[in-house]
Amino acid sequence: MTSIKKRSLLWEHFDIDSDDPKLAVCLLCNVKISRGGVGKKAGTSAMKNHMKTKHLNEFRVLNKDLAAVVPTTSLAIPGTSSSSVPNRQLTLTDTFERKLLWDVNDAKARKYHYLIAEMIALDNEPLSIVEKTGFTRLLEQALPRYKLPSRTYITQNIIPDIYDRIYEKIKNNMSSAFAISVTSDIWTCLHNNASFLSFTAHWVSPEFKLEHGVLAMKPFLGSHSGENIAKELNTVANCWDLEHSKIHLFIHDSGANMVKGVRLAEYDSARCFIHTLQRAINESLKAQVEVTTMIASGRRLVTHFNHSGLAQEKLLAIQKELNLPEHQLVQDISTRWNSTFYLMERLLEQKRAISLFVADHDTLTNLTAQQWCLMEQCINLLKPFEEITKITSSGLSCVSEVIPHVTALKKYLDKDEIEQRTPDLPHMRASLKAELESRFNCLNQDSNYLIATYLDPRFKTNYLGVVEAERARQEILLEYLKMSSEESSSSSSTPAKKSRVEETVSAVSREAHYTFWDCFNEVGNENNTSQSHHEERNAILCEIDLYLKSVRIARDRDPYIWWASNATQYPNLSKFAKIYLSAPCSSVYSERLFSESGLVYEDRRNRLLPFNAEKLVFIHHNLPLVQYEY
Repeated sequence: MTSIKKRSLLWEHFDIDSDDPKLAVCLLCNVKISRGGVGKKAGTSAMKNHMKTKHLNEFRVLNKDLAAVVPTTSLAIPGTSSSSVPNRQLTLTDTFERKLLWDVNDAKARKYHYLIAEMIALDNEPLSIVEKTGFTRLLEQALPRYKLPSRTYITQNIIPDIYDRIYEKIKNNMSSAFAISVTSDIWTCLHNNASFLSFTAHWVSPEFKLEHGVLAMKPFLGSHSGENIAKELNTVANCWDLEHSKIHLFIHDSGANMVKGVRLAEYDSARCFIHTLQRAINESLKAQVEVTTMIASGRRLVTHFNHSGLAQEKLLAIQKELNLPEHQLVQDISTRWNSTFYLMERLLEQKRAISLFVADHDTLTNLTAQQWCLMEQCINLLKPFEEITKITSSGLSCVSEVIPHVTALKKYLDKDEIEQRTPDLPHMRASLKAELESRFNCLNQDSNYLIATYLDPRFKTNYLGVVEAERARQEILLEYLKMSSEESSSSSSTPAKKSRVEETVSAVSREAHYTFWDCFNEVGNENNTSQSHHEERNAILCEIDLYLKSVRIARDRDPYIWWASNATQYPNLSKFAKIYLSAPCSSVYSERLFSESGLVYEDRRNRLLPFNAEKLVFIHHNLPLVQYEY
């Protein structure tokens, strides 16, 4: 039987007669109805009349469905008046109005104004996109009644309004936080030499969820002196109504002007862990001439392949022939030490392919056998440092991780096993030990690090010495007494500011990976000693003792989830956890903000005003954080 296209809803109650295609069979009463012919000659009028006269109730339901599909027409139903049918033929006025463009302030038009402004901020599109021919033609077809506003209207009305709404939402979220920790840095755009000061906030919500947001990427005018930095930091804090006492910790790099600025602004501060680790490793890479020469030789090889498309094609062919991973070589940059690690790791992975390529090209010099061996030893030695760098670059990384990581790294370097694996790197090992000692020697004196480690259920006192653990305990007691006295004299429930007292591991580095984490676990187990105290029992002391007796969670567990589940058991101690576990261990958050800013200030919009750039970066970063609701 020839198939037909059954477009009418009437076919829900009819089917074509199997013997005669000119007939339709009613599925309700099995009566055969003439279709008037076959193909284009066939119709549905007789079927509709049959439904009207024989199956009125089903026809009423069918009429509603037909009206929904074809709103400009309606079927006449016996016993009903035309006024009872909601759908009607459009009048000339209605038809004319459907051709009119929405006013720029019409609610339907403003909905699309905001969506376009969001797209510009989220996708780093130039503001001039609203004037582009392709985008204009697309919207003319998709939304005939919508007219794109000018770029001036977007920048002066829509983007500022989105900024203000997100500002209020983030401000409201921060108002419930016990304390706010801040990261800050300065960045200069290469396209127009405009400077910006970042100000990002981090806090723990009442539900123990770690939250963050960009409060400002403020245009920075004048010299980058400590005095000017201090002034701008306080200006941003005042714009957000952040009291000095609510800012727990300021995390920044080791730049002298930033250190001075934070000190003049009178904030309690901490150095960026990754930045300090970067400087320590860079110094150790320079401690041995053979290592410096090896890296320079490897860098020349990588540069050759990255600057020659033909060389890359030939290398790819060799990789396929040798069944090696089809990876490009990695170029390192001076501001990221781990990029040098990845350069060495990728070179060693492609050693056979590179050696075959160099053998056919007299202009290139391959690494010597000794240099390849030295590279392998460097990867073995530095693998744990690379893992720590990745871990502490995460958005969930906390200042509580610094002491355990540094302690484990020191123990790792003291292992005889490491000395045996890296026999050609004595000066580099010695330099790493000395750098870790000198650059992190103040950690055990800083109460911010001590208390944070103490209150992290992954570490507790296991990575602290007896003296350091006792000091952290005493600091918590002092803060508890201070908080209690202030709460007794005030109805405020907000505690006062504390006192001032990816990838698969390569075969070369797998053993170093396991050895380091064994060291990490050894440190935790060696210091697993209980301490007896004879102070008078009070609420906070009972909570501390109960907390220390609880099982320490694994290092890859989320401490915030643990505190969310146990906050009711430790009502007083959990308040301190919300304060001290709010601080990230690095200023990577600000660094990523500058990477986003670099995409905002690209060649297509290098004339963007700093005032507009600040708002676009603010929306770009914070809009996903507020779930696109503002």
